[in-house]
Amino acid sequence: MSAHAPAPALPDVNAETYPYEVVQHLLDQAASMSFYAIPDEAYREQASITPTNPADFFGINGGYGIDVCCSLNRFDSFIFPAKMRRGLEIDKEVGESVGELRTRFMFGPGEIAWTPGHEPALAVFDPWRSQRFSMPQCRFRFGEGHGFLAYGIGRTFPETIQGRPTIFAGAVGNIMEGFGKFRFREGTFVMTGRITEDLGFSGNITCRIVDRNDDFQSDREVCPLTSITDPEPESLFVVLRGLKKDRNVKTKFGPPPGKDLVSLITPSQMRSVELGFTDRGPSAPLAGMRVGQIVAEMEADVAFNLGAPPGTAERPVPFTTRELYKFLDAEGRVAGTVSARVMEGISFNLKFPAAPRQPGVRFAGFGPITGGTGQFEGAKGMLTVNSVIGIAPHALSLLHVLQIADPDHTIRRGRSRQ
Repeated sequence: MSAHAPAPALPDVNAETYPYEVVQHLLDQAASMSFYAIPDEAYREQASITPTNPADFFGINGGYGIDVCCSLNRFDSFIFPAKMRRGLEIDKEVGESVGELRTRFMFGPGEIAWTPGHEPALAVFDPWRSQRFSMPQCRFRFGEGHGFLAYGIGRTFPETIQGRPTIFAGAVGNIMEGFGKFRFREGTFVMTGRITEDLGFSGNITCRIVDRNDDFQSDREVCPLTSITDPEPESLFVVLRGLKKDRNVKTKFGPPPGKDLVSLITPSQMRSVELGFTDRGPSAPLAGMRVGQIVAEMEADVAFNLGAPPGTAERPVPFTTRELYKFLDAEGRVAGTVSARVMEGISFNLKFPAAPRQPGVRFAGFGPITGGTGQFEGAKGMLTVNSVIGIAPHALSLLHVLQIADPDHTIRRGRSRQ
């Protein structure tokens, strides 16, 4: 008799509880919103959270957090396949303000647990090393009386770009309470950007809201944004929507990455996507989405506990990923690759009233870019994912953003607007 019980058989994640096309339609019943966060300059004197001296730069004498106040501006970054010997072509625009974010980055020692409603044990903010932080309460506001309260966690990633120190920051959070049109909504948000010298946050934020009745999604094209000066001309933001090519693409199990963990190898096609948003009109806020052509192929190796109880707002199921993006030129050839990983990921149970037996997950996370080839050689930056999936069948509705440092515009060429 064997001393060890055999490992339980892994489920068939490709089996169809409901038809693949039905599940894909249910997954796409979500509103995706993309914003650019611009620090409120009038708020900079209050940014450092310190016991005695709020003007203490980087909190050297005891600062343990950053009080963040940002304008949420309309944002669009639409990618086109590279042409011969040219870099990516991109329409990048930041527009008018449509909302506000108020939160605090509270730094703590070591690994901070997911604990909504609680602050971590405090640690001094150190701009020279990677640190985890929590956001005990995030308040997003849009238009007249709409928005939500959320809880999140994040991490800093100090880097050197062309000899200058840069503090990248990523974060992920879950809606805990909504008001106005966001009342009783499920959703997640992710952030990728940098901490400025004035201790503000500047970068992209995407929100994904479960929207079964298309309450947020406009049946007409959202009005064009009013372009303003790019607040982050040294960064390239690649916004991608990912799906499987079709139902014949199967997800496979990879080698187990650790105790109780499974590895899912998931190929997908990544398309350019334009995400519109408006806070005006009787039905606002409204989100719009225009999906473009295939610009990359992506393979993700996702590690998580498939046997864990479904994630909840109080206790989400963690996950990590390793991802490889193969960007294509106009002829469909690989023009360059980007490697990245999700270091901090959270996932939640997702139910479908129209398909009650269908398992699903909404998940989001962030992490660093770890390498690149071709036109992305030496790439530095961040990845965020904000997505929903079905399990059995394993259908995908992915929203990924790559922030790539590009101070000399050696990667981005052609259509970029300044």
